[in-house]
Amino acid sequence: MASESTTRGRTQPKRTSPDSKASRGKQAQPKASASASKRAVKAAAAAARSPDRKSHPPTKVAPAKAKAASLGLKDAPAKAPAPESGPNRLVPIEALPSRHERVLAESLGHQIDDVCSAWAAIIAERMAADQVFAETFELYQNRPRDLRGLFLWDALHAAEAHVNLLNTVIARHLSGNRADPFAILGELRHEQRRSAAVYGVNAFLAVLNQMSPNKPKWLSTTDLDPRMAVLAMAHQTLEYALEAARVEAPADLTEEILRAAQDESVWSGARDAGDRTLAACAAAASFFRALGIQDLASVNEVASLYETRVRSRAS
Repeated sequence: MASESTTRGRTQPKRTSPDSKASRGKQAQPKASASASKRAVKAAAAAARSPDRKSHPPTKVAPAKAKAASLGLKDAPAKAPAPESGPNRLVPIEALPSRHERVLAESLGHQIDDVCSAWAAIIAERMAADQVFAETFELYQNRPRDLRGLFLWDALHAAEAHVNLLNTVIARHLSGNRADPFAILGELRHEQRRSAAVYGVNAFLAVLNQMSPNKPKWLSTTDLDPRMAVLAMAHQTLEYALEAARVEAPADLTEEILRAAQDESVWSGARDAGDRTLAACAAAASFFRALGIQDLASVNEVASLYETRVRSRAS
């Protein structure tokens, strides 16, 4: 009894019958056939996508092309192209000019500016002289028949002398169609200083001739007498001198003339008529010195320029 109970309490393994095995094999067979059919469908789909896969075996893709394809590029060259040897070949950029070359170029630019400035000054002065002469000539043609005609004649003579001076200096330096503008301008300035000295001395000679060495005073400047005409002519002549010296005439030019004519240094040694020229040189130097013209402030300088001009005219 006890042994039977024990045997009954143990779990006995299930025994399968042949019929159950057969039925289980029938259930597994449809699963195998389903998986085989799936593989056949995949193979057919692959064959449909690449029908020539068997006839064209896959080729290996180069790393550069694979990288270009991954970046979205069409083709990536395997190596850099060879440089062209035709007209489209790249030319290297030239280096900047050296410091020495820049200094030479700048110096050449300054020389060109100086030459152009010298020619511009010569041309401007020549054109201005022609215009002044034309205007003065027109005024002289319609001159009144009185003392004003004399003043216009003097002005016309001065304008013509200025034009002749410019033409003479320019012609002196011409060599064919070439000339040195610096030489022309330098000589022109020297001749203008000489003209200013001559005009100044001549003007003060006329003024001093109306004065006495014993009493060098211009007393009756308000009365109408012949000395007023001399003073007016000296006024006009000194305007020519200032124009030649390239200095603007002051508003009180008549007062400057009288002040220079009555200076003590003018009459210190002029006690006779023979010393009037030296006294006129002293008066002219005093006049130029008062107006700040330092090139003509010395009596010796004015006398030397005046003497040279007088000798050149005499010869």
